Amino acid sequence: MNSFKPKYQEFINENFKGLKLRKPLFYNWKFGLRFNLQAENINTEKYFEEVNKRAVAIFETTFSNTDNIFLILTDYKFRRKKIRFSNYIFNQIDNLKKQEISYSKVKKLYEPNDELDIRNIAAIKLTTKRLNYRNILSAIANSDFLSRQPRYDKRGVFTDAEIYIINIDKKIIFNMYDDRGLDIICTDKDTIFPIYKKYNDWILDFDRKKIDNLFV
Repeated sequence: MNSFKPKYQEFINENFKGLKLRKPLFYNWKFGLRFNLQAENINTEKYFEEVNKRAVAIFETTFSNTDNIFLILTDYKFRRKKIRFSNYIFNQIDNLKKQEISYSKVKKLYEPNDELDIRNIAAIKLTTKRLNYRNILSAIANSDFLSRQPRYDKRGVFTDAEIYIINIDKKIIFNMYDDRGLDIICTDKDTIFPIYKKYNDWILDFDRKKIDNLFV
């Protein structure tokens, strides 16, 4: 039996009390940053180069190679009992074993009155250095563009998959939601102040006032 199963939820309950792991992460917690990843005209190579450059830069500032992390992958259930071991995201983890993965389900995550709103969840504990995060971030950037690779779903269809990367040591949760942007939340705003300063030009203007007020 996998003794790891409850631990990621215990971590959230202890450090992010009341938080549901769902989008939009930034609006679901008191301390956070929301970044704009867009710069050029959509669907050009320069556009995706900029999206990936920004996402990777922010990720590498948020995580060190030795950080302990949880990778949480959620996907709409459809008829599938659980997330396939052969999926693209799992393939981006070095030497992943099936017994490292904890599977569960969550109901009514987005639709409280919908019995069919069921999400499959896969949770993996690892260190950042095992994670090919560049490929994962690129796949997220491509999620709304069927002709682009890499993709989470090899069948070339749109997906409801969501990826959350939790920094256990720094108590930060990272979610790149698509090519438009990414959210970071934390338990202590001082933890994310260096990220706020370093990438201030990329803060989403719509939320800039709210974010600036955190650090006044």
